Parts: sequence; structure tokens; C-alpha cells
Amino acid sequence: MKKTRTTHPIRKGLRRGLAVFLAAMALWLVWLTGDPAAALDELAALAGNAELAASLLAAELGTAPAEGGLSPLDRLVLAQSSLLRGPLPSSSPEVPSPAPVISPPPSPAPSPSPEPDHEDSDPEPPRTTTAPEDIIPKTMVAGSSSNYIISGNVSLYDHTDYAPDLAALLDNAPKLTRGEGPQILIYHSHATEAYTMDGADMYDESGDHRTLDLNYNMIRVGEEMKQVFEAAGFEVIHDKTLYDYPNYNDSYARSSQGVAQWLEQYPSLTLILDVHRDALVATDGTIYKTVAGTVDGCAQVMMVMGTDESGLAHPNWRVNLSLALEIQKALADKWATLARPIVLRPTRFNQQLSTGMLLVEVGTHGNTLQEAITAARLYARTAAELFG
Repeated sequence: MKKTRTTHPIRKGLRRGLAVFLAAMALWLVWLTGDPAAALDELAALAGNAELAASLLAAELGTAPAEGGLSPLDRLVLAQSSLLRGPLPSSSPEVPSPAPVISPPPSPAPSPSPEPDHEDSDPEPPRTTTAPEDIIPKTMVAGSSSNYIISGNVSLYDHTDYAPDLAALLDNAPKLTRGEGPQILIYHSHATEAYTMDGADMYDESGDHRTLDLNYNMIRVGEEMKQVFEAAGFEVIHDKTLYDYPNYNDSYARSSQGVAQWLEQYPSLTLILDVHRDALVATDGTIYKTVAGTVDGCAQVMMVMGTDESGLAHPNWRVNLSLALEIQKALADKWATLARPIVLRPTRFNQQLSTGMLLVEVGTHGNTLQEAITAARLYARTAAELFG
């Protein structure tokens, strides 16, 4: 026959009496020195979670869980328990609550020692400035000169003798595709180019509107574009090499070597952007900045495309120009004046290295960094949408 374990009635009575005495004493002390309303609130909360409270009380007092919930006496003991008086998790009939994690109350943080009262102890405020008021804003659009070629909402300023058919090029624009490995490369042949200082966007100049500070030169603009492309799901390489420092004149030769290495390492690259900023200065010294009239606080962007007219090999220049026209059309469909007319030149600008290579000018040196960032992000967003 299976034996049943029993509890001696005298021992059980002593244990119960001791628990009642301790509970009464604890409640009396809390009533005198604490907040009686809080104690009653705790009891009320426990009354709504009787099953869990009974189990916890059993662990505290070494008794079997009570059937039918807690008696008023049990609730007094539980409410004043140093182990169990912490907040209990909410529960529902369908999903049992996990066992609470009991932690001792945190010790109060020590009061900080008073700082010595020095006049020069305050942090130095950030440097700020205001862009000059004599910079002239201008929205650059196609003019009436015979050099301009216009087809629908795309336009080109032709410095060559080719006079390309824009409509035909658009019909044969290449499709950007996603493949395995990095799809986009951003680099800067003129990385140290910078913008007009404004607000907290201040930097130490390495030349006229140039800086080695990566937070304020073209590296910053390229990084903003990279973030947009990555948010769209692309794998992007951002080459942060200062190819124009210390020798500006050889910057394209150096960047050409860098891009060739990237292409050899990652044949998956489909879109390669050389990101610059333009400079617009009149003969009288007046500085202009470009503004996209359809977007507040935004510079314009301009793509500069090369050809083989210089006599150097560039067999795919029409393919690259077709892609530039496709991006310009997509920009114009969304924001009519965000893109300036494309500029076509005899020079190659390293674009002979691959299809999908574009030179992008984001704003001018008269623009502020924030105006350029806005334009760069819109350009990247539009280009990303063209990928199949």
C-alpha cells in the first residue's frame, strides 16, 4: 500500500501561528511607517492573481499551495514578504504568466560631487556661420542656344560634333540589374570639393571651397547616397580615397586606377558614380548656386558624359549616355527641374572603363551642404528605382 505523508497537527499549528504573528507584526510596522493605502493596493492586486500568489506563498513559508485561492491571513503574509512584494506580471486564463524574476530593490545612486565653479568649465559652443547673402540662386534649364538638344523632358548641352538623337538613345537605354555581389560603386575623383559654409556646417579649408574633412566634402555626399541605395536593398561600395589630394591635376589618372581595381575585384558592379560638385562664377566674380524650383532647400544635379571625340577609345559612350538620359527622364518625371541638362564633352572622364559609369555634379560651391545632400538623396532614390 502506498504511504501518504502527513503533517503533525501540533507542528502545523505552530508554523501557522508563527506565520500569522510575523505577518501581523510586519503589517503593523508598515502601517506605522509606510503607506497603508499602498499595502492595501498590493493586497488587492494579489487577490486578482490568487493561484500565482498561493504558489509563491508556499515557496516563502514552506507550505503546500492552498486550494481555492488565498485566505485573508495568507494575503497579509504575502503582501509584507520581502521576497514576494515586488510587482507581479499580469496574467490571463488562456496563457499562464512566466515565473516572476525577483530582484532586490536597487540601491539609490550616490549624489554627484559638486563640480568646482570655474568660469571656463562650460563646453565651448559649436561654431556657426551664415552663408553670404550675395550668392545668387538660379534654376538651370535648357536655353535657346543651338548647343542644346531637347527631346520631351530630357535635354543635353552638346560640346561635341555628334548631335546625338536623344529619343533613339532613350529607346535603347540599358536596364540596370541586380546580381550577386556589389551592384553600385561610388567614388570621387575630386573628393575634397566642398560647399559654402552655413549654420554648423563649418570646416577647415584645404583650398578654395575644399576641405580634407570627410564630414563636409564630397565623401559626405557620397555617404548619403550610399545610405539611400542600401535602404533600397543594394550592396554598395563607397571608395573614400582622396584622389585629388595632394595633387589635383592627376586626380583622374589616380581614380582610374582605383576604379579598374574595383571592377576587377567585383565584376557584378552595374552602376558606377563619380560624384562631384560644380562651380558657377560669373566674370565679375558673382557666385551662383543651383536650386531645384520644385523642391525646397534642394540643389540641382547634373550629369557630365564623355565621348571618343578626343581620339581615345571609348566604344560604349552611347550606352552610358543612354543610361544618363534614362535617369534624367526619371528625375524630370518626379521633380521637373531637379536635373540640369546633361553635358556631353569630348573627354572620357574614365567612363571608358565600363558601361554604367556616370559623372554626377551635385550642386555647386555656392550651395550649402544640406542643399546638396537633399539633391543627392533624391538622385540616388530615383536611380535605385530603375533597377530591375
